[in-house]
Amino acid sequence: MKKFALLALAMLLLVPNLVNAQCTVNGTYLVWYGAPYELPAGNIPIFAGQTLSWNTYVSGEEGCLVLCVDAAENCGYLVVDTETGWLYNEDAGICAALPSDGCWIFYFDVTAPVEAVIGTVNEALLITCYCNDVSGELDLACATDTMFAYFEVAKPPVEIEIFQDTLTEVDQGVTAAYIPFQICNGDPAADPRNYTFNITSQGTVGPALDQDGTLTGVPGGDCDWVYGIVDASAALIGDVDTLTIIGRYKAGPVDVRDTCVQAILIVEPVPVPLFTRPVVTIMVLAMILAAAVVMKRRAKSVA
Repeated sequence: MKKFALLALAMLLLVPNLVNAQCTVNGTYLVWYGAPYELPAGNIPIFAGQTLSWNTYVSGEEGCLVLCVDAAENCGYLVVDTETGWLYNEDAGICAALPSDGCWIFYFDVTAPVEAVIGTVNEALLITCYCNDVSGELDLACATDTMFAYFEVAKPPVEIEIFQDTLTEVDQGVTAAYIPFQICNGDPAADPRNYTFNITSQGTVGPALDQDGTLTGVPGGDCDWVYGIVDASAALIGDVDTLTIIGRYKAGPVDVRDTCVQAILIVEPVPVPLFTRPVVTIMVLAMILAAAVVMKRRAKSVA
């Protein structure tokens, strides 16, 4: 039902009414580039508190919108949606001067409120508008083109997620190689969370690991790094080991866990070249200058 209501609103907005709205129109069109716009099929998932970039696939850059005119115009775009409390990027609603035969690239973000209910669908309508000559603001009666997108509030991420590389190469002879893992509080609507973790290894590269640690106050939507520290001082080239991390979050009576495994490979250290071209050039110049100073002193002593 909301879809039909929003479509009806769009039709009303697009009825020519430029004279009554006191809008100056210099060109012949003010449109979204390539309209009707290509957007992902179906509802775009977004969870409560998340900020999502709008993918347009038109300019080659993700998360931007392209608004085009054929003559200099005072214009911009507005957003009308079916839900309350949703935020859109700061370009929305701004009346600005767009140059002749130009396109305006917006990096468009949408943020769902933290109290948004899972399953809710927000039908957003982006409307290109000319500016009202009297108020100097965007005027819905001066609308010319529209674009729809449908955002559905999805289930938020789990309480803990761990990410790691599949393989990390470690130079032979390193006494403390830091093998990274990321522990993430993926829900931006969540309070800061405390995590505990344990990192173990098989012991085929250096002494076997059994490291315990704690992360305190990881904000919602953020990640933090933890490291397994491997001693490769006695390892041979080609030796392989695996590090396993188990992360835990106490969600009331439930102990939520995530586990990741990362392999390490001992490789030959890459030598650092001492005599690179810039170094040789500097050394030659220094020798020439030194020789010039010596020759100058010698010439003075002869005189």
